[in-house]
Amino acid sequence: MVKVRVHIEPTVINWVIGAIAHDKVPSDVVATLEKWREGTVQPTFSQVEDLSNRIHIPFGYFFLNSPPKEELPILEYRTVDSSKAEIPSRELVDTIHYAENIQHWMRNHVISSGMPKLHFVGTGKNIHSTIEFADRFRKDIDLKTDWYSDCANAANCFTYLRKRLGDIGILILMNGIVGNNTHRKLDIDEFRAFTLIDDYAPLIFLNGNDSDGARLFSLVHEAVHIWLGVASFYHERDDNATSTSDVEQFCNAVTAEILVPNHIFRDKWNKCGQELAKVDIVEKLAIFFRCSGTVIARRAKDNNYINAVQYQEIAALAINSYNKQKEKQKGGGGDFYRTSISRLDPRFLFALDNSIKEGKTQYTDAYRLTNLNRTSFDKILERVKGISQ
Repeated sequence: MVKVRVHIEPTVINWVIGAIAHDKVPSDVVATLEKWREGTVQPTFSQVEDLSNRIHIPFGYFFLNSPPKEELPILEYRTVDSSKAEIPSRELVDTIHYAENIQHWMRNHVISSGMPKLHFVGTGKNIHSTIEFADRFRKDIDLKTDWYSDCANAANCFTYLRKRLGDIGILILMNGIVGNNTHRKLDIDEFRAFTLIDDYAPLIFLNGNDSDGARLFSLVHEAVHIWLGVASFYHERDDNATSTSDVEQFCNAVTAEILVPNHIFRDKWNKCGQELAKVDIVEKLAIFFRCSGTVIARRAKDNNYINAVQYQEIAALAINSYNKQKEKQKGGGGDFYRTSISRLDPRFLFALDNSIKEGKTQYTDAYRLTNLNRTSFDKILERVKGISQ
């Protein structure tokens, strides 16, 4: 059988080479692309398809007359200047597009259902006091100042706040991989979370590979952005990074106030200060406030209880401890349905189900938006309804 060779525009190949993170693709990929560009080798359809699958560039892109335009405005909100972050990974690109598709669907659903704009989006833009902002936030979601006292730990706090925020109309998605592909892990060093602002369907996406305490901080940090009405792409490895913008520093400060109210923190620290070493106080208060030791250390530094060096040491210990914990937890596939439920937003699932029943949404579209099939979609929907009752 004669192999059919195909032509790919050199400008398209240039775009593909620029779009891939060279440190994450097999070494032969760029060499192959360069041969195609130079014309020394002309690929077959199957070779293009194989390479497309390897580097996660859509197959159809290769046959365009000019390079595609992938608009990712959310990346303009990166919180830290980093040369490593200049070229987004295909995992991040696909995750952003996935979140955008869900938000677009939900926005149209909310508007067509006659629901009003969400009143809280952007209402904090003129509040410049962290305490006043935190008070407004807690009032809008009916949260006590010491709300954390009703939770057992950081994971429980995260679940509690996620439900509160979801109940008032914020879409919250979480995943540590692209869709269900365990070979396409989301890099925590590339991003921790991002927020897409919308008056009808604001959306928060959280990197599921983060620790419980870090996910809790990211969730509140991104929610603060919604009250500011400013989109966010959050990829700080350390919530006290000095290279962040004024907006990010303000969001970090408000988040710390919501998680660890400063007047309560100071009282607790001073009571412990007479009998414990500073690192032990941080550990003890992290348990009391049900958050990460890094957040407590940040509070201590802001109050001049510890210096910058001590803060960095405590933050490094927290990261090292989490990495060791993750290493121990390796192995085992977990519960597919429980994992899928944690990735999706229940309000979005219910809206999809109602839209299907009303004949407004096709099952195939619902499966595409949820990365599920008919069987798993129905089972997960049934479980989520049971949890919500």
